[in-house]
Amino acid sequence: MNQNELLVTVLVILQLVSTNYLWGLDAANSVSQARFAIFLAVDLLSFAMIAYIYRKVAWRERTYRIWLLIGSFGLVLLLVSSLIFT
Repeated sequence: MNQNELLVTVLVILQLVSTNYLWGLDAANSVSQARFAIFLAVDLLSFAMIAYIYRKVAWRERTYRIWLLIGSFGLVLLLVSSLIFT
């Protein structure tokens, strides 16, 4: 398993966990708008990173690690902010 496949796997797992978390909170009627917005942003940023990796691999181009690092930093920042602000 190469680095891109591992990153896509981790991102899909993060999306699944985030979506199930939001679904569980919505079923319990205890979700706030801020928490929903943060986890929706996590899902969208994960999807954008997966789409970037897919496009680069499909066109046989090199994935730039700086973009993946910026996206990963954004995900960590969003997850930390979900703990602090909500």
